[in-house]
Amino acid sequence: MARDELPAVNNMPAPENPRSKRKRLQIIFISCSILVVLVTVIICLSVLIPPKLHHNNSHHGGDHHNEGETHHENNTQTGGDTYNGGDSHNGDNTPLWGGTSNETNIQPGLGNQPGQGNGQIIPQDGKCHVVSKVSYTFYGYPDNDPPGADISEDCGRGMAAGGIGTHENPLTFATAPGEFDRCEIVYSPYLQKYLINEDYCEQCNRDWTSHIWHVDVWLGGNSTTYDKEQLKCENSLTSEEESQVVIKNPSKNLPVDLTSFYLGGNSACSHDHIYLDYETKDYC
Repeated sequence: MARDELPAVNNMPAPENPRSKRKRLQIIFISCSILVVLVTVIICLSVLIPPKLHHNNSHHGGDHHNEGETHHENNTQTGGDTYNGGDSHNGDNTPLWGGTSNETNIQPGLGNQPGQGNGQIIPQDGKCHVVSKVSYTFYGYPDNDPPGADISEDCGRGMAAGGIGTHENPLTFATAPGEFDRCEIVYSPYLQKYLINEDYCEQCNRDWTSHIWHVDVWLGGNSTTYDKEQLKCENSLTSEEESQVVIKNPSKNLPVDLTSFYLGGNSACSHDHIYLDYETKDYC
């Protein structure tokens, strides 16, 4: 007898329940939507939140790097004489930020053009202008880089820092490129001295990118033997950050205090020859 044939086994999977299929598609759609939203939020945050600016708040002066040959420091005049007949002090105890007719609200920026920043430019008209909110620090022989009196610019009197603060023989100061013109002569009511821009200051450069005006004034010195004494004097003369002014295009007959702040060694630091009470309208 012939064997009865068994029916063929059906290997096809059972059809998916339409409700389960719809639920699975909904889960996939929701997951993709959440991922898209997260990516969009991350991109928006990275665009809208700018990086934070940093600057070093140190008041110990700026780092200097010079490549000129070593020269002897310019002669410095001692004593407390006053140049051009002006009193060493104004004598009226007027607050520093009193009424100022010619003061210009000049803020620094990231450009390399002299005196330009935050969309405001110091007028290049040859007239007197006041730069406010300036930080003052000091440097000298032991903390110059390398130690010595070398400077980065030759403004017609050699590659050595010096000067006594008169208009004819201004005192060296260092700053950031673009903050002031090369070899520009300015006036400091805080010191009652004329200053000339003829050196580079690394800390000033960092501050300039952080919207801070900074001048680093030459204090002198002739060795590293008494570096602690000189650095102590430099720090004691340093002003509060952004508390002073600089006069651009000053007249040539402003009062000048010829006293040297430091004569080297264990000599006294002339703290009584800085001027905190003045009106900028008396100078510009």
